[in-house]
Amino acid sequence: MITCLRRSQLNTVAYDACVEASECGTIYGLSWWLDLVSPQWECLVWKSTKDQYRAVLPVPVQQRYGFRFVHQPLFCQFLALYAGESLSLDDQKLFLDALFRQYRFIASFSLSFPALSLLNTYSFARITTFQTHVLSLDQSYESIREAYKRDRKMNVKRAEKAQWTISVGNQITSLADLFRYYHEHQIQGGTHPRTYELLNSLFEASQKRGFSELWYAEKAGEIQAGAWFVTWKKRTLYLFNAANEEGRRGNARTYLIDRYLNEKAGTSGLFDFESAQVTDIANFYASFGSRVMSFYELRANQLPGWVNALWKLRNRMR
Repeated sequence: MITCLRRSQLNTVAYDACVEASECGTIYGLSWWLDLVSPQWECLVWKSTKDQYRAVLPVPVQQRYGFRFVHQPLFCQFLALYAGESLSLDDQKLFLDALFRQYRFIASFSLSFPALSLLNTYSFARITTFQTHVLSLDQSYESIREAYKRDRKMNVKRAEKAQWTISVGNQITSLADLFRYYHEHQIQGGTHPRTYELLNSLFEASQKRGFSELWYAEKAGEIQAGAWFVTWKKRTLYLFNAANEEGRRGNARTYLIDRYLNEKAGTSGLFDFESAQVTDIANFYASFGSRVMSFYELRANQLPGWVNALWKLRNRMR
């Protein structure tokens, strides 16, 4: 019933239609997004007919030393089981069974499904609960701002007094440079070599499709902070942001988020802060009155002992 298809075997039209019809459809799951962030991705497919898919689970596959394994890519917070109908726990379990049967080594795989109780039935899998923060836009801006924590309200007022000017950007280089110079050093192990190239590719692809908004906070004509928002199916991702020292002191990113929420309030959408699993960052996003939404990271190693030993040896020799 469930078939594993390589990217070249996939009916792209049927696949994207399934993602779009799903209530949990996110831009991360669209074929063109996955083609950029995980070029070798594969898919577990439940077919209705030759040209229609009932449900799909995209799997971010990488290959090293001729060995296929699952690894969550950059700019892809989580994936999901996409279907145009509600699937029972039994149906969801069929996909999980197929996943663990097909892929013996899952280095990391972030998913927004299923219930944690079902995931915990796989004794060989390690499950970690992650969290992002989301805010409903199906309310007035006054209601949104009233829910801000005290410190956030105070910092919005400080930002307003700083007299920031907001400009709309059509290239992401300035934002990437801010991140490279003022934030990259804070990332343990540094950034992935493909980060900025991939960021630019995703920005251009999103811009072309009309899903992208890039806002900069300026003072005296100079960019001090920026935020990239990506919206699809009424879910907006606060996907990438950065600020220099003046921008940080002047609460420029608080100002950009607040002004964006002001503009989009009442649109029945959802704003996803894409929270990092870092306490200070999570607290910052929570201060906007957002609520927690959980998802899960799967890890599983069902490889024979000799394969694991060879894998570790080759990685040490790199």
